[in-house]
Amino acid sequence: MAICFSLRDAVSRHCTDLRPSVEHDPMTFQHWSSRALPLGVLASALLVGPALPAQQKAGTPAVSDTLRAELDTAAILASARPEIDAANAAWLHGLRQRDAKAIAAAYADSGLFISPDGTVTRGREAIARMYAARFPHLRPIRDGGVVQGGLTVLGPTRVAEWGYAWLDMDPERGAGPPVRSGGTYLTVWDREADGRWRIVRNLAF
Repeated sequence: MAICFSLRDAVSRHCTDLRPSVEHDPMTFQHWSSRALPLGVLASALLVGPALPAQQKAGTPAVSDTLRAELDTAAILASARPEIDAANAAWLHGLRQRDAKAIAAAYADSGLFISPDGTVTRGREAIARMYAARFPHLRPIRDGGVVQGGLTVLGPTRVAEWGYAWLDMDPERGAGPPVRSGGTYLTVWDREADGRWRIVRNLAF
């Protein structure tokens, strides 16, 4: 998910957007690919890494490489994708409507948002407050979107997503062309006990 810019700080990195942000960057496909590729490598590395601390129960062995190979990845991704796509759409709509709760709804109760400077915001309610605090500094949005770089299955109930999110906003003063802000993100989604997929980690770069 796109969220501070997202990846997918969309109130610019200086308080103008709300995912990871790089201001005034037209972000060509080649430039975006050079940023997104390392995120795909990082997500793939999680396949052999330890479970997230918040999700690993004491005494529970890590998922074996054999089990990973036997996962029905197509079915897992088919289950996760609709909720991930809906959350990415809600990010842009929430920014335009100044609806912080709609943006934060995709997070688990104890989900984390990690900003580019390493600041960690923990929990859905705290993340909603973070967005709400930035709205007064957010200029009118002309356009925006989330360009998903990829999805990979990390386990039976865990998926990683990475990509790039962007906003075109009014200039700070007067009329003129829109100012683009955007950045890359890496998001970890878990399917919880109620069957819903929610964000447990969202890293903005």
